[in-house]
Amino acid sequence: MILCTGNPADQTVASAVKKRFDSVDFASRTTGYDLRLNSADSEKYFKQQILKYNVFINSSYIAPGVQLRLLETVYLEWMRKNVFGHVINLGSTIEWKNEPEHAEYIENKKKLRTRSLELSSQAGITGVKSTHVIVSGLNDGRPGHENWLDLERVADVIHWILHTKSNITLIQVEP
Repeated sequence: MILCTGNPADQTVASAVKKRFDSVDFASRTTGYDLRLNSADSEKYFKQQILKYNVFINSSYIAPGVQLRLLETVYLEWMRKNVFGHVINLGSTIEWKNEPEHAEYIENKKKLRTRSLELSSQAGITGVKSTHVIVSGLNDGRPGHENWLDLERVADVIHWILHTKSNITLIQVEP
């Protein structure tokens, strides 16, 4: 069973995941999640819910540090309860750039990539896989984004990662 961050009603990776997978639930404010985990109640709720799933698609940049915190929380909860699962973390090609106006976002994506790769190296021991998927600009339907990466392509890559026998630790997807 899959839990994906994001609102599938918007044109996001979550909407493409909804089309591509049969069994997927979504974690967003509209579905009762406060993914910032900034209260004991929201953290407790997330920890309880994540145990129902064995795939977590960490696709939404919500605020600084949140994707990394979600990765850590899922990993620790699954380890604690012996859940053999797979975390898919969505990064961005901006991770490789030096753009001062996006410095905080870039730093957060770099930290997510670093930790995802660290955890991936332990998958044989822990049973929890971690894959970092770097995507370029996404075609979210906005003007000027028509030639950017199709959301459905991202969902197809995630599907392939989850169904291949290989442990894919890092992959970059461009249009």
